[in-house]
Order: sequence, then structure tokens, then C-alpha cells
Amino acid sequence: MIGTDRARTRFSAPVALTALVIVLAAAGSVTVPPGPVDDDRALYALCRKTLHKLLDGYRNAENTSFMMGCDRPDGTFVDPKLWMPPAPSRPAPMRAVTTGRPGCVTGAGRPVVETTLLDVRDGLAWPGDEIVYEYGPVDGSRTVAKFGYRSLDFGPGELAPGASYRWRARFDDPAERDRNQAALTSPDEEEDWSPWCEFTVSANAVDYRGLGDVSLETLNELGLRPDRSYAVNLTRRQQRLLRAGTDVARTNVRMTLTGPRWTDLLLQLSGSAFLADEAAIDGDDADRSPPESAAYRALVDAISVKLGGPRHPDLGFS
Repeated sequence: MIGTDRARTRFSAPVALTALVIVLAAAGSVTVPPGPVDDDRALYALCRKTLHKLLDGYRNAENTSFMMGCDRPDGTFVDPKLWMPPAPSRPAPMRAVTTGRPGCVTGAGRPVVETTLLDVRDGLAWPGDEIVYEYGPVDGSRTVAKFGYRSLDFGPGELAPGASYRWRARFDDPAERDRNQAALTSPDEEEDWSPWCEFTVSANAVDYRGLGDVSLETLNELGLRPDRSYAVNLTRRQQRLLRAGTDVARTNVRMTLTGPRWTDLLLQLSGSAFLADEAAIDGDDADRSPPESAAYRALVDAISVKLGGPRHPDLGFS
């Protein structure tokens, strides 16, 4: 992205015609035709002319967007449909697929999915098509938009078990949009969207909202869930090693931690073993692993087994 400052330049005319330009690079200036305008048709023409001047002035400027309003002399707002031509668009996509199930359902009959890691898509999209998706809770309290995807894939933490959601899609053509910069394009236009489709996530689905920065792949390798806690018994020596090789401050004979926290600690122990090996290579012990490296790896293996995981987890350090 070019530029870090956001500059706002406001243009005004005696006829109450206003334009707001939000520029992420340096803002310039555009001359607005002066003179009174009492006729709606002349006002609409002046609005269009001013918009085109704005576009011409910033045609080669990057990271620039326009927010323009057209007002009558009495202060009433002019509907953009009256003075801006509508942008050409493809018909709304109509073939909805939710986690492999075709059809668009709302209400009590909405499908129930067993995981929060699911995908929805428009079955009419072809390779190369860009789709805009919107989704959120079925009550409409929040709506999230995602652009340029053939399917809408929900990652860890984006959905909650037991909750119901709705989604819809429309085609997006960036090339056509660039050719029609002065056309009316409103995200609120309903005719270009597919109908809202709904689904419910099972209350028994794994809740990934507590995953944090831990890798889902590593968590799965250990066979842990992010929404559960696990108890592990440690000897005094194992506790000393755990404190030395991780950021844990206090330890106990029996430690109960969440799946992500245990995963994080085993990753830290594996990292400490790796750093010990690297230090040995730089020193005089290049032919053998230092004792602390072997001890850290042994502790990783022991805790993994106690958690029900593999005897020698890889954790991305192979």
C-alpha cells in the first residue's frame, strides 16, 4: 500500500453539491463548476460532470476511493439512482451449495452441520469467476463480506457451535467495475445477490474460538481439542525441565491446561531442543546432541503420550 496517511478533501459548490474524496496517498484538488443550479436536470448533469472531473484528476492515483453526495439547494439528498448510471452486472447466482448439500433453505428446515470448519459456495461459479460472499448470524446483527473467492471457507474460530448463520453471494467483475468507475455500485443493491441461505452448526461441533495462535495442524497431530482441558502428572525433574524450556512460570505435580496451551508448551520445548542443537553445532560438540536437547525431546514425548498423542510427535521440527 502506498502512503500511510489518510487525507480527506472536501469539494463544495454554491448549489450544495458536495464530494468527499478519501485518499491514502497525497490528495490533490479538483475545480467544481460555480454558479447557481435551480433545475433538477441541470443539477444531475453538474453532479455527473463533477464526478468525472474527480475521476480524471485521480485516474492514476493508487489507493484512492470516492464518496460523493449530491444535494439540492434546499439541503435534501439526491438519490444516486437519479444521476448516476447503474453499473452492468451479471444475474444473481442461484445454485447454492452448503457443505456439499445443494439447495438454499431458511427457517426451521435449515441444514445442521457437524463442524465449524465448513465451506459454502455458489454452484454456478466457474474457474476464474470472482464471487463476493456475505455471511453473519441469522438475526442480521452482523454481516461480514469476503471478496474474490470461488467458495466461502470458514476457518478456525469464525463460527460457533450451536449458532445459526446465513450467507449469500453475487458475482464480482473487477475489469467491468474499472471500466465503469462513474457508474452506481452500491453493496446494498439486493437485485444482484442470491437469496439468503441458512445453516446451523451442531452444538457438539469442536469450538475453535480458543485456538489462538497455535497451529491447527499441530493441535490435531497431538489429538487435542481447543475447547477442552487435559491433566498431566509430572515428576519434579520434568517440572524443572518444563520451566527451563518454556515460558511457564509455575508448575505442579498435576497440571491441567487447555489443548492449545499444552500444544504451545510442547512447541516451546521442541524449539529449545533445536536451539540447544544449534549451539552445539557452533561449539565443539557438533557430533552429538547436548544433554539438555535430549532431555527436552524426551519430555515432549512423555507429555504427548500422557495427553493421548503419538510417542514421537513431529510438531513441524522434522
